[in-house]
Amino acid sequence: MAFANNTNLQDYAPEVFQQGVDDWTDELAHAQIDVTNMIQFKWWNKFYSRSQFDASKLVETQWTKTTVYQALYAYILPKLSTFRPEGDPFREQILFYKERYQDEWELQFGVGIKYDFDGDGTIDINTDVKQVSQTRLYR
Repeated sequence: MAFANNTNLQDYAPEVFQQGVDDWTDELAHAQIDVTNMIQFKWWNKFYSRSQFDASKLVETQWTKTTVYQALYAYILPKLSTFRPEGDPFREQILFYKERYQDEWELQFGVGIKYDFDGDGTIDINTDVKQVSQTRLYR
């Protein structure tokens, strides 16, 4: 189960494929781990800590953008950046995608986390979508 793949990355940031690298699968996998860890930390452990968290019960498509943005700002763009103050567009992009990541996180928590609690393979809007109100992203 992958939240995001190279095609998704191509949709949001095609410029990363113009830098001599044509596969960012490992970076997307690292980002997915970060995203699922954050979901467990900020949501599951807060409300359901007495039961086992199962990331496979999350709806993959809900976390595609979040995973792409995390991969971009935390893994991909730092590899492309020279980290020199003059003429490094990747440094600016890191900040841009970090903000998009935070915005997307807040949006997904606000609309409700889709989690297949009963494991039947379907998401019931009344029982499997849990909203989390938060005013800021904590790290």
